[in-house]
Amino acid sequence: MNNPPPSDPGLPEELARSIAGKDSGTTSTLLSTHRTQLSIKRTGLADLRSHLANERTHLAYLRTAISLIGFGITINRFSVFLQEKGRLAVDQTGPMLRSSEHAGAGMVVIGLALTAWSVYRYWHVNRDIEQARFRPLHRAVIALTVLLLAAGGFTAAWLFLQ
Repeated sequence: MNNPPPSDPGLPEELARSIAGKDSGTTSTLLSTHRTQLSIKRTGLADLRSHLANERTHLAYLRTAISLIGFGITINRFSVFLQEKGRLAVDQTGPMLRSSEHAGAGMVVIGLALTAWSVYRYWHVNRDIEQARFRPLHRAVIALTVLLLAAGGFTAAWLFLQ
């Protein structure tokens, strides 16, 4: 679909292209900047909504990180339980993925890394909100997704090869 830009002659070309759907990631920021230039100030309510949305996103990251850390500790403790019951050898030799203790520790490390990422992301977005601009971190999101897919794949391989 190729929508023509809106017919409002007061809109800058970049904003018109964004509204037409060709650059949808920056529409609201460009619109608020354009309105500010027309002496229509951004309201405190709009800033408040943006900051609260940023906090909700940060809390979602933290909940996920706590879940990963808790799940990692559970895997680790369950492996100790299996060792005590004699269902899992204590001195296993071989690849690192053969030990459930390593898988549990890996989940904890991923949870801690996610916590560090959430703080970085929170401050990055907070600065962008205050400066009325938005720069998406596409590479970082893709890298984090690939990392989690790889970690999940290795964990699944460990489960099925055990």
